[in-house]
Amino acid sequence: MAQIVGMAVSSTKLSPPRSTPTLIPRIALQARVERGGKLVLLLAPPGSGKTSLLTQWHGPVGPDRRVAWLLCERRDHEPVHFFACLAASIDRALDTSMMRFVGASARTQCSAEHIADALRDQLASLDRSLVIVIDDLQWFDCADGERVLLSLILHSSPSVRWILATRRVPRFDLQRLKLDDALTLLDAADLAFQPKQICELSLLLRGTPLSLQDATECAQRTEGWIAGVKLSLLESAERGDGLDHDISAYLKAAAWQDVPDRLRDFLLATCVPERFCGELAVALLKEDAATRCLDELEQLQLFVRALDGTHRWFRYHALYREFLLAQLKKLGPARTAELHRLCSEWFVEHERPSEALQHAFATADRQWSVQVLARCVPVWLRTGEFPEVLQWSGRLTLTEIMSCPAIRDAHLMSLIFLRLFDRARQQLRLAGQLARDDSERRALPPLQLMLEIMTDAGVQFVVPDVEALSVPDDPYLTTNLFNVAAYQLLVDKQFDAARRLALRGKELLQGTQHIYALAQASVVLMLIDRAEGHAREAAESCMELYARTRGGRRNPIWVTATTAAASVHYHHNRLQQAEALCTEVLPLLSMAPSLENLTVAHVVAARLKCAAAKYGDALRLLDYLHSVLESSSCQRLLARVCFEKVRLWLLQEQPLRALRVLADCGQSFHVDANNTAEPQWEEFALSRVAILIHRGLFDTAASELQRLCERAEVAGDVYGRVRLEAALATCSWQAHEEDAAFGRMNRALTLTGHRGFSRAVFDDVFGLPKMFATAIKMSRVPNLPPAEYFKRFRDVLSFDPYESPWPAEPSPLLTQRELDLLKLVSLGLSNKDISERSNITLLTTKWHLKNVFAKLGVSTRMEAVFRAQELRLVDGRPPSLPAR
Repeated sequence: MAQIVGMAVSSTKLSPPRSTPTLIPRIALQARVERGGKLVLLLAPPGSGKTSLLTQWHGPVGPDRRVAWLLCERRDHEPVHFFACLAASIDRALDTSMMRFVGASARTQCSAEHIADALRDQLASLDRSLVIVIDDLQWFDCADGERVLLSLILHSSPSVRWILATRRVPRFDLQRLKLDDALTLLDAADLAFQPKQICELSLLLRGTPLSLQDATECAQRTEGWIAGVKLSLLESAERGDGLDHDISAYLKAAAWQDVPDRLRDFLLATCVPERFCGELAVALLKEDAATRCLDELEQLQLFVRALDGTHRWFRYHALYREFLLAQLKKLGPARTAELHRLCSEWFVEHERPSEALQHAFATADRQWSVQVLARCVPVWLRTGEFPEVLQWSGRLTLTEIMSCPAIRDAHLMSLIFLRLFDRARQQLRLAGQLARDDSERRALPPLQLMLEIMTDAGVQFVVPDVEALSVPDDPYLTTNLFNVAAYQLLVDKQFDAARRLALRGKELLQGTQHIYALAQASVVLMLIDRAEGHAREAAESCMELYARTRGGRRNPIWVTATTAAASVHYHHNRLQQAEALCTEVLPLLSMAPSLENLTVAHVVAARLKCAAAKYGDALRLLDYLHSVLESSSCQRLLARVCFEKVRLWLLQEQPLRALRVLADCGQSFHVDANNTAEPQWEEFALSRVAILIHRGLFDTAASELQRLCERAEVAGDVYGRVRLEAALATCSWQAHEEDAAFGRMNRALTLTGHRGFSRAVFDDVFGLPKMFATAIKMSRVPNLPPAEYFKRFRDVLSFDPYESPWPAEPSPLLTQRELDLLKLVSLGLSNKDISERSNITLLTTKWHLKNVFAKLGVSTRMEAVFRAQELRLVDGRPPSLPAR
């Protein structure tokens, strides 16, 4: 025993605990302690392994390093006792006499200030290495004493380091220490066990290995809290419902029995919500002092964790919350139900609907749950989160849903927008039967029309009919009706009528928070602008919408805006930006289950894969999209997928597979003139045209394209005309009609306002990039797009006409045999015909052509012919390819 001013100090208080065989090595954490700053602070709740880590760190310390160890106890809250023990610890580590520290007067009287002053002087001048470890510092609960301790730390010499382990945040200026790079902080998250360490501990404690899956489950349940992990592993019986007995007993002793009543009340009230803040605590306890309790709990590190950097939201450790709920249960169900009701009221007032409803249903009061849901659905409708509406309305009976018009209408609208048409149809019929008066029926006709339009039921309507169904006191429902009708009119190419309805819808909600319906109206207007040839204005509107949503919450509006922005980037040949947005939005498309969003995102992603020659990835994207659309029976979008697949197989020179795609979609290769009025006919026709061109049937292809072009012109579909005129131009080019080809191409450019073709048009129309580049080089394009356009499309066109002079293209070194075969290819002969005419084997023909393609940098016969014409290796007139 060491004697200090009349006090006896146990040697165990001044020595590190003995290591036990069940300690799991924490090598990385030991290294952080070893390399830490002036102060290393281990700050975590009880049972987190602070002392065990320090014991392991101390184990390998050599004899040359001095370590002063002090284990604090409850009685150490007295500063005199604490600093006297600290002095004894330092005395023991340095092998010095306390008489040097406190002087002769210490034999009769001593104060905390006297000891602290002596320690400060000694430590400030110390030139020997010393590490001072103070464990369980939380027992030194004295504000003045902690300020003195901080002064000792700051004024000690650079050779002195401090390691403090505590459950409570010390009254130090931690921010100053961080700024001075003097603080190394290890908290509960740093100390927590990972699954691999739990496996090791199981082997040590029980002698039996634990699977990684079981260890992961244990880590999730205990959050890696070491005491919880160890007690869970030692629990002999199978764990049933509720908290393990040993864990409960540990938490009761360490974090409950010494807690004052006012904090207990706070803990029991705030354990009901999964997360809480100061305002919610005030609402639950009905007193403003609750926020002070929260500050105190955070200081005490009583298993409470901040969820954000501002320390507004908190939660309890999962096991501690389970323990608190068990304590709350002892007070009876009435108190628990009351707290759930208060939680639901607070959350609904603060527009946190999911949490509000969790607590509302937990009250077991069905009437209250219906009332809360009726107040929550407008929040989801504003942002288009229809799955959330169905998730919670699904917890009610149909009778309860139909009894509240607000819930009923939101529920039916969600069924329609999520394309659950059979349920929507049945429940609309039921709603009509149960409605008691006209006021409860007036929302049903608009919903019925929305259902009929979205199910492609062939309903015929005009704008006045739609406007007559508007519900004056429900602008949200009215705008959604207008949006659905406007989109259908857009598909039918009735652009003026579509614009009128979309604008009416925007006017109804202007200045409101109904951002989803407003965004949908904006998207419809953007699509109309693009179709009418105002591509720049449409792109600008789209990027403005994306800019407003990009930093916000990931919700249906963000999905819609991001999908549209990805499409804009693709059209403008900004492929990297488009790919980044597709990568981000594809996993989240379920948030906005619009088939249009799904289709656009997958088609753009597939085209980007094609641009990178990743055809397998592109096909997988299209196959998935096909399966989804097939189950929804949306023929218009299925036709789009059909075209994309046909294009993909033709790019790979597999026309038979392209034909099979057309057949799988229920389409004949021959035109059915009776079905040309259907919206999906155009995309299916374009699929047929692509195959016709690939087979060399240019006259048939041109005839079908001409019919499509006339329809687009009558409808005012400028965007559609651009790609159709461009396709007709390539048909004329390959049919030896050079003047007609360049005339049609320039007509298509005029429709773009001479801004140039988009990447989508280049990809849609096979051979267009080569033909466009050739026309420019032959000075057959009187009005060139701006210079910026050619910089952006350099990878597509392979040259820039604004460069002066144009860089000369090296002519590939073809042998005479390869030139002869290339000329035969330009005549449209098949490999078999070329073989017979050249008197060489078919295998040799294929080998020579493979070399020709490689030298020309092309992958298909048509590309080879275009490239050869550019380099004037063959006659300038396009080949006439026979049917294959």
